[in-house]
Amino acid sequence: MLDTVAATGRATRVLGGQALDLTRFAGAVLRAATHLPATAAGPVMRAVVSQVRFTAVQALPLTVVIAAAIGVVVIVEANAAAVALGVADTLARLLATVVVREAGPLLAAILVLARSGTAIASEVATARVLGETDALEALGVNPLHFVVMPRLLGVGLSVACLTLFFNLIVLGSAGVTATTVLQQVSLDRYVESLRLVLRPSDVWESLAKGTASGIMIAGCCTFAGLQAQKSPSEIPRRVTDAMVFSLLGLVVITATAALLRYS
Repeated sequence: MLDTVAATGRATRVLGGQALDLTRFAGAVLRAATHLPATAAGPVMRAVVSQVRFTAVQALPLTVVIAAAIGVVVIVEANAAAVALGVADTLARLLATVVVREAGPLLAAILVLARSGTAIASEVATARVLGETDALEALGVNPLHFVVMPRLLGVGLSVACLTLFFNLIVLGSAGVTATTVLQQVSLDRYVESLRLVLRPSDVWESLAKGTASGIMIAGCCTFAGLQAQKSPSEIPRRVTDAMVFSLLGLVVITATAALLRYS
């Protein structure tokens, strides 16, 4: 019993220390952003464009497949429940609310975390192990400007765009399934239900959650990568830390948004 309590205490202390280090890292990034040299703007923007190309553009085919599959699965399950409860007319409204407000931003963020977050963490950790970040500092270059900030901006923008694209594909595949396969609702009624239930604030909220999730993922992954020591065995460890930190961050963002909406 005492061993369990001691282990829990040690784990809590370590987690608290990491949370404090992450907070300090966020403050350092904010300070660096306010002191970005004018000569660094061009290279930083080119790095942002490259990050968007890798994170968003190259992920579009996978996003289409996953979003279309989710749309079909969700509409089939929701249709079965709606028919059983006699609320088939509200199917489109329920789907739009669940997908656009909650599932879209979360699933797009998880997709980016699995595909790009791990790559960012391993890339930064490798640069740390090989001494590349130390070389930048020796040249008078702040690694936060060229390693962290482009990834924060690029991944934040990418997740926002993928969230919008993901929502459109899910709603489209769900609509095709509901109107042509299940034939439980007409296309006109489906579109009208979406028009009535979706508000501009829902779309903006979804984009805001996607942007916040993307920035958080990039921040956690670069933070974990920069924590690596001078050993190759540190790379997989830091990738694991990045995944854990990011998943916890996604839970916090989703829960906070839900509390703010319904409080």
